[in-house]
Amino acid sequence: MMKRDPSSQRLTHQRPSPYDQGAMTAPVEGLSREARRLLSESVSPNTVRGMRSDLRVYQKAGGMLPATEVDIANFLSAQNKLGKKPATLERYANSLHMWHRYHNLPSPVKTMAVRSVIRGIKKSRDTRQDSAPALRLKELHRLLDAVEHDTLHGLRDSALFLLSFYGAFRRSEVVVIACEDLEWRPEGVIVTLHYSKMNRSGRIETKSIMRAPPGTRYCPVGMLERWLEVSRIQKGAIFRGVSTGGRLGAGRMTANTLAVRMKKGLAAAGLLEEGYSPHSFRAGFITEAHLRGKSDVQIKRVSGHRDQRTFERYIRVADAFENHGGDFFGL
Repeated sequence: MMKRDPSSQRLTHQRPSPYDQGAMTAPVEGLSREARRLLSESVSPNTVRGMRSDLRVYQKAGGMLPATEVDIANFLSAQNKLGKKPATLERYANSLHMWHRYHNLPSPVKTMAVRSVIRGIKKSRDTRQDSAPALRLKELHRLLDAVEHDTLHGLRDSALFLLSFYGAFRRSEVVVIACEDLEWRPEGVIVTLHYSKMNRSGRIETKSIMRAPPGTRYCPVGMLERWLEVSRIQKGAIFRGVSTGGRLGAGRMTANTLAVRMKKGLAAAGLLEEGYSPHSFRAGFITEAHLRGKSDVQIKRVSGHRDQRTFERYIRVADAFENHGGDFFGL
């Protein structure tokens, strides 16, 4: 429902609120209950939360919805002056664009004025993204060495860290894995993903995690088996909360808990100042595999990347001369 604001003579939405789940799906009249359910499934909860947060920033800055190209151009310019990163400003613009599209309104974000402001921001700022450094295999072992494997906390964290690395998982993916998603094979385990950042269509994806040869220091499959055996988890989430007293919880652990536990382990390993985050496991696997001569196709089968440019941004070398393409000098 739309109502004209007499003070501005502009249209402002009264229902639904721009922060509601319903505001993120197009309000099409006459849809059946099933059609509305499927429509809501087209947008992931994480996307809705992100858009809601971006819209809140816009409105707290005095912005109104629907917006004009002048509103958005001025908003982005002001946020840029405040020091917001170009990637953040692009996300704001995309959220505003999607809000208008969901409401079947022309998107002011696609106008020349707004697009030109975004280009100007990129040209005037250093647009190189701050990326989480890659946690290489050597540092992974240092992290695991610092974990107490004889406690429930430590055993869970060890299995979690190893699976995050060797499966190149995003933290939002690894914490939702359930026993029902595991298919055990002599060679290792196949993990089924029902949802990922780049897969919101419900397409089934799998990742195969290899079992390490006997005598290997840390085996992701062996550590996972040990965790499930000790915790006695036979169904539901494989990674669950553990109380300070060492009691296993019933619900799955959160992505934020993974970050907290990783930070604690990094501190114990003397690696806290390196700036590692849970995304460093994914970047670390891709970088390590690349530097060990694995093909892009082999690595992508684990990482799930489809876009080559995005994939290549994950390959981070330890310094500017490592694995250099110009290291030949003799005839």
